[in-house]
Amino acid sequence: MNLDIKQKKKPMWKPTATKEIFSYKEIFGFVLVVLIVSFIIFPKGKIEKLVFEEDTNIELSNIYLENLIRITNNDQLRLLLAERYIKLGYKYKAIPILNFLEKSPNKEINSKAKVLRYQILKSEYFAKDTPDDKKELLKIQMKKLLIDSLNSTQNLETIQKIYKEALSMAFIDVAYQSVKKAVVLSKNSKYWLTEAYKQALAISNFKDAQRYATELYRIDKENKVKWLNELYNISVSIKDYTLAIKALEILSIEDRKNSALYNQKIIDILLYTKDYKSALALLKNLYQRDITNRYIWLEKMANIYLMGKNYKEAFNLYNQAFLNEKNPQKRKELFKKAVEILSWSKDFDNLKIFLNSYYQDFLNDKEMAKFILKTALATGDSKFAYKIALEIKERGL
Repeated sequence: MNLDIKQKKKPMWKPTATKEIFSYKEIFGFVLVVLIVSFIIFPKGKIEKLVFEEDTNIELSNIYLENLIRITNNDQLRLLLAERYIKLGYKYKAIPILNFLEKSPNKEINSKAKVLRYQILKSEYFAKDTPDDKKELLKIQMKKLLIDSLNSTQNLETIQKIYKEALSMAFIDVAYQSVKKAVVLSKNSKYWLTEAYKQALAISNFKDAQRYATELYRIDKENKVKWLNELYNISVSIKDYTLAIKALEILSIEDRKNSALYNQKIIDILLYTKDYKSALALLKNLYQRDITNRYIWLEKMANIYLMGKNYKEAFNLYNQAFLNEKNPQKRKELFKKAVEILSWSKDFDNLKIFLNSYYQDFLNDKEMAKFILKTALATGDSKFAYKIALEIKERGL
């Protein structure tokens, strides 16, 4: 067999095909199969999450979503696609989807669609070339969208978005309505109660702030003292003294190291409201059991009696304390107080009896000697005053 060695061999394949191996119809069918299999394999919600997290080729993942929507008719995927379009700046692609979703009978879909439309308006609001008059109109529309969305949803995640957006645009009333709804839906979570408390104060709704502070005291065990103090301050500011006293009473138990301070505040409120009977009852109790601050309570009791010109009871308090006291400095202070009360009441007979019984205990103190002599002279009894003067002179004072 003769072979022409110069004859070139034909290549087994060519680098460029002259005929398409697969038709477009076959390729599209393959894509559909892949989409359907993916939809079956992945649990509901998982595939949306995976697509949303895909950022290596956003355009490709969007095409994937678009085709997935065609075969599943899934509004959740439509929301996801609209959100991605908005993030990419493809407003013209997102709007038709939102128009469709806002007609959905599903309130949650409707609510989320409105939030997305709000985001489109917000980007326009903050655009450099947006005139001021249009900004005002946009702001009205944005607020309405948030309100409508809030009214349609029972979803805490959606409410959280509405709340944050309302704060960012200074829609304080919308923010407050958001947290009020979240408190109910979350069954009084610590986070939402705290936010509700802050927003109630922001709009000066002190009654609601009281309620939220009360709930926070009950559930936020680590900060119960803080919330009780907040409750006290709010209650005083709106003159709800009953609740203010209740908060202070609990504080005196929960925060024992500062119990005297809280009790003093209770007494101040009772005196301010002229509830002297309750103030005296509390002071008598404190005087008996709070040894550390006994003389603070004694003085406050005496002052109440003096305000009512009940000099006898005021004197009896200091006299009894004086008789029971062993400390020399304290005895001197109590003696002086008792003498002053008898002088103010012009009860000179009892003043002379009291002075005569105990003045000798203090004549070694020069200042006290002067005080005793001056008081003796004030009685108008010159013989009594002379007697004391001679004794002071004999002691060389």
